Amino acid sequence: IANRPVVTVSQRAPIREAVKLMLNNGFRRLPVVMPNRSLVGIVTSTDLVNYFGGGDFFRIVDEKHFGDIYSSMEEPLESIMTRNVIRASVDETMIDVLERMVVNNVGAIPIVDENDRVYGIITERDILRFMADKIVGRKVHEVMTKDVIVTYPEATIRDAAQTMVNLGFRRLPVVEDGFLHGIVVCMDIIRAFDFKNAVKFSPRGSIYDILRVPVSEIMTKRVVTIDPSADLGSVAAVMMRHNIGALPVIEDGELIGIITERDLVYELVLESYR
Repeated sequence: IANRPVVTVSQRAPIREAVKLMLNNGFRRLPVVMPNRSLVGIVTSTDLVNYFGGGDFFRIVDEKHFGDIYSSMEEPLESIMTRNVIRASVDETMIDVLERMVVNNVGAIPIVDENDRVYGIITERDILRFMADKIVGRKVHEVMTKDVIVTYPEATIRDAAQTMVNLGFRRLPVVEDGFLHGIVVCMDIIRAFDFKNAVKFSPRGSIYDILRVPVSEIMTKRVVTIDPSADLGSVAAVMMRHNIGALPVIEDGELIGIITERDLVYELVLESYR
């Protein structure tokens, strides 16, 4: 079920190339390869959020590019990519891949051949597409995260980026007075730094200006949600239909939890041992 052919990037490619590929194709990660397609790294949407103000990579923007968005976009991907990539070989089983995802807390695993060249990639969404019918008999409220980390409409892009990077999240519900107003995901933050939006938020091209923009300006306002009594199988179907990776759980109009693709993958691993 691996996706083929795989869209890859060179370690010397500029960050703007990764941003363009992710935004145009809806990808959340890109394998980084040598000219012979051997795997040398991976860059994820979280790495880009880290670079654009969420974590330690921002010092490159700050100290080397002085906060200039256009200069920052020319930084090579090797500066922020993950080099020790969790991978699987073409002859391993789906259970091998599932277990590796769970143990290493990753959302995708590149598949390589005997020469370590990228053959394909398997994501959480791919697994759900082929195995969602095996998640039955359990309800959302049994699996969802109940203590949801949220942000607020007036929080800045930098606030949201730092929360995501520090806690390892790819999305944050946007809440006010206990009610869900939207959701902001890594790709929303990355989109804010794309040239077209960057000019809107900062005509002078300053990343510092963009980081001060409130999340209410970039969040998704029409959020797909789920009821706590829904069956997990229906959760996977809703996620795939809307091409999203998480569903806020709403009861009596209030946010009481969130359920993600990763939660469902964990359930599949547990189911394989039952």
